[in-house]
Amino acid sequence: MSSLDDTYVQMGDFEQKLAEFSEVLARSLVDLTRQHEQAMAVWGNDRSAVAYNRSWEELSDALMKWSQGDAPAYLGFINQKRHILRQFLESGR
Repeated sequence: MSSLDDTYVQMGDFEQKLAEFSEVLARSLVDLTRQHEQAMAVWGNDRSAVAYNRSWEELSDALMKWSQGDAPAYLGFINQKRHILRQFLESGR
């Protein structure tokens, strides 16, 4: 079993990795959106384009929800818990 000191370090590592993942995902969403718009501009409005666009909207909405809502909420939660744990660890020294 790990100590609370180890847990604090592991939480920091996780927070950093989650932030990096979220940043890459946000940049990818910008690029994917641009590529999607270019494809739709030349594709037209046939059935496959409509089906693709519907799938794109679901994916885009999910990625945007993560980037703009879930990721900041999770990062804030982890940061808050790390802050509380740090205060606890420092109070015992």
